[in-house]
Amino acid sequence: MPAPTSLAPRAAALGLVRQVLDTGRSLSEVLSKPPQDFASLPTADKARAQRLALSLFRHAGRADHHLRGAMRKHPPDPVRWVLRLALIEIHVEGAAPHGAIHDAVDLTRRAGHPKLAGLVNAVLRGLAEGLDWQAGPVPRLPDWLRGALQNAYGAKVTQAIEAAHLVPTPLDLTLRGPCPEGLAGELLPTGSLRLHDPGQISALPGYAEGAWWVQDAAAALPARLLSDMAGARVLDLCAAPGGKTMQLAAMGMEVTALDISAARMARLRDNLTRTGLQAELVVADALDWRPDTPFDAILLDAPCSATGTIRRHPELPFLRKREQVTQLRALQAALLDRALDPAQGLLRAGGRVVYCTCSLLPSEGEDQIRAALGRHPARALPADLPELPAAWRTTEGGLRTRPDFWPERGGIDGFFIAALQHEG
Repeated sequence: MPAPTSLAPRAAALGLVRQVLDTGRSLSEVLSKPPQDFASLPTADKARAQRLALSLFRHAGRADHHLRGAMRKHPPDPVRWVLRLALIEIHVEGAAPHGAIHDAVDLTRRAGHPKLAGLVNAVLRGLAEGLDWQAGPVPRLPDWLRGALQNAYGAKVTQAIEAAHLVPTPLDLTLRGPCPEGLAGELLPTGSLRLHDPGQISALPGYAEGAWWVQDAAAALPARLLSDMAGARVLDLCAAPGGKTMQLAAMGMEVTALDISAARMARLRDNLTRTGLQAELVVADALDWRPDTPFDAILLDAPCSATGTIRRHPELPFLRKREQVTQLRALQAALLDRALDPAQGLLRAGGRVVYCTCSLLPSEGEDQIRAALGRHPARALPADLPELPAAWRTTEGGLRTRPDFWPERGGIDGFFIAALQHEG
């Protein structure tokens, strides 16, 4: 039986959460082929369901803290997510308690636990009023990740990163040219335009004309380390969804974009069409593909744990495992070897490689570069972007951003970026 109109976005949000947890896919992947109860919603309800799902992942730890004080034992998982949803809606999203509790009772029944409906009602009524939500501790990252970050940055910084994950995420745009009239935002020192309350993205000035694309300010930095190479042939490895490809093309380079995913490359093709920019698109495995002529430069945005993007993808701590990082590190090293060895046919002798990952883990960043420099005749180039704070630079000359940077501006994704010059 379909959910009533007032209940549908809440039911759909829980459905998205279940899909993420059951399939191990990120929320964005689930949304590319969403469950029917989400797909059938009106546009406004889809936006609400998606927002609620993100909020559920982001604040689940704090909700659990308050629920532990009100219950002797954990309820079954479906009911636990219903309780989390209602608490987060009331105390984070500002929903009316009566409506949130009423729907939580209904959702409990629909989840197959009608005998727990009374418990859900009683617990939520007790927590709806007079609760100091902020008194709950900041949700901690999984132990394996928290330990790695503490080893790299110390306990104080790790706590600051965890706190940054709770801050609402602004929308960053990379401009193709002048800022369109009517598009108001904060121009960051890095050149990105930041919007704190953007509304519907496709309705913003300049969208239809392709005057900009969505890209976190940190993700827009790697391509800038090739900004002196207008007219050069550049390979964007692992390119989709294409923000860096469009940057390189806009800077006047002859770009080939390669990615293993045909579906993700279709999004890149759509983005190029909207912006009017040009690039050759190749769907292939970066470890096997060989061009007719080597490139002057390669931008390698390597597959990684994405732990630097948790503030925008709060479901990641529920999905990532230590073992996955070990596998990804092997892939990153293999891709670096392909990119840095002219005998592999991708880079010309004396060419440049920019390596980046959206990871907070040095094992996917600084450690990879040190190891690669030990295997190949190459040297690290200084990340010469003078507008960036000195604290963002690593001792080897690369860049390291973290979510706790720029707290007064709304934060920034965690990235590692390094430029290498082949010495052949």
